[in-house]
Amino acid sequence: MATGALLLLGAVGAYAGCWCGNGYSDPNTNFVEAQVWPGDSEATTWMNFRYTTDGSDPTTSGTVQVEPGTFYQFAENNDWFQAWLTAGNGDLVQWYAEAMGADGEVCPSEVYEFTSGVTPPAVPNLVGDCESELGGTGDWNNGDPLTDMPDLEMDGIYSVSLTATGDFASGGGSGYQVVGTSGSWSPQYPGDSNIPIQFTTGEEITFYIDTNAQPGWSPESNAVWDSKLATEPHTWAAVGGWQGWDPTNAGTQLADLGGGILGVVAWVTAGAGHEFKCAADGGWDLQCGTNGYGQNCNTWFFDLTEDQWVGFYLDTNTGRIRVDLEASPVATQDESWGSIKSLFR
Repeated sequence: MATGALLLLGAVGAYAGCWCGNGYSDPNTNFVEAQVWPGDSEATTWMNFRYTTDGSDPTTSGTVQVEPGTFYQFAENNDWFQAWLTAGNGDLVQWYAEAMGADGEVCPSEVYEFTSGVTPPAVPNLVGDCESELGGTGDWNNGDPLTDMPDLEMDGIYSVSLTATGDFASGGGSGYQVVGTSGSWSPQYPGDSNIPIQFTTGEEITFYIDTNAQPGWSPESNAVWDSKLATEPHTWAAVGGWQGWDPTNAGTQLADLGGGILGVVAWVTAGAGHEFKCAADGGWDLQCGTNGYGQNCNTWFFDLTEDQWVGFYLDTNTGRIRVDLEASPVATQDESWGSIKSLFR
């Protein structure tokens, strides 16, 4: 097999019939240029380009790219086809091309190969005190392949499903986080605190990080949660200095607005530097703030120039929070939900 490199073609007339061969390949960008000699001054009628990234024979398997008609002509006799491949770091890329010249002759190229040097997209990784109880090689191992979180649906939501191999009890600040790139400690989400979790042997739990932007909510992107948080029942309260930092205050308990959205509209007096986050079950062990779910979450700051109604909302699906400074005091579910649903879905 020939390696990918720049190939200089012979003089006009050196090939009596159709000829197809390697033009240039760049393993650092996965760029390939296949060149065709149609045998006369007429354009090539078609060209197939086939490649594999797993070491298998591209002449019998692999991905096909087809380019009909004229490609890029050079000196009227030389046509070529440019292709950009999809391969991972270290993949053995093998490819070949076949074409039909103006005289109807079909000609294949040799099979060429190169080792891809393209760095694959970053894959998040689950880390925490609970990794070993989820089958991992150890706790806080930011490069364990078992806890890598791929984007299986190609929708910007990365996840990993794990079956517990042991019991794990919540408490003492224990829990989990997600690192943005497997093998690296920066960035970490939620960052300032672990997300609490508890489970028993045999439970299957899915962990998520949503990299999509959700304008108007915080965290806007990179919200982290797990399948237990999204389904277990909790009572939530909006808390802040404006209500005495009291997670048991019935007047600021969030109501179910449907679709996993909770909210409450409260009267807040004028002032600068008001703070808001959410606390679960009348305590502080589970919170939601501007960095999402956690045990000691960051607060949302807002200023008021006059006393007014303020809406406080929580998306329990992902742990995002929101403040609405134009909220209506009407307490019906339909009108409360209607004021924010366009910002959620």
